[in-house]
Amino acid sequence: MTDLADKLNIPTQDAPRKTLPPILMIAAGLFGGALLGIIARAWMRLISDDPQFTWGGTIFIVGGFTVFGFTQSLVAVARRRQRRRWTLTIVRVVGTIGMLPLFVGAGSLMLPTVVAGGLAKARVEWNTIARWIALVVAAIPVVIVSSQLVGSFGWSLHTAAGFVGLIALYSTIVGATRFTLTAQADGWRVKRWVKITLVVLLGLLVLRLIAGIILG
Repeated sequence: MTDLADKLNIPTQDAPRKTLPPILMIAAGLFGGALLGIIARAWMRLISDDPQFTWGGTIFIVGGFTVFGFTQSLVAVARRRQRRRWTLTIVRVVGTIGMLPLFVGAGSLMLPTVVAGGLAKARVEWNTIARWIALVVAAIPVVIVSSQLVGSFGWSLHTAAGFVGLIALYSTIVGATRFTLTAQADGWRVKRWVKITLVVLLGLLVLRLIAGIILG
């Protein structure tokens, strides 16, 4: 178990823990999530061909990202303090639920990027082919959004700024999901058929999103 913990970069009970106190980690998650939400709102306005501002929409977006940051910080704290599988699993479920506000409305397009990209980054124990497949799935929505930017603004600085914002924003989100998506270090693993089912469902979701964009 210790070897697996080292591979997953998860501290064991005997390892020194040079981390922030839990309350500060949670506060950092709240503040970081809110800040990320503000940045996301500004980016959404930048890439819109009909930019509008409403307090309701802004509060919803910033609130959703704040929930995301808060829940991921909870999982980060739990990983350093809990070793019982059922306890950590419950907290990881909370972390997964905390991702859902990111995928409301137009944000649903980026769900494969966050989930597949997060798995590719966090699941270091997967074989190389599986992680590359996940990366390909994660890249599809990025390509779609980039093509939409070019269609709206042409090859311009506006498009370049939107693309840079896209990469920076979702790279940060994917990085934050590692607390929830990294495997637990007790050796237990999900059955192969469950993994295959999840991959198939994620692939179907990507195809549905692509079909919706093409037909819409």
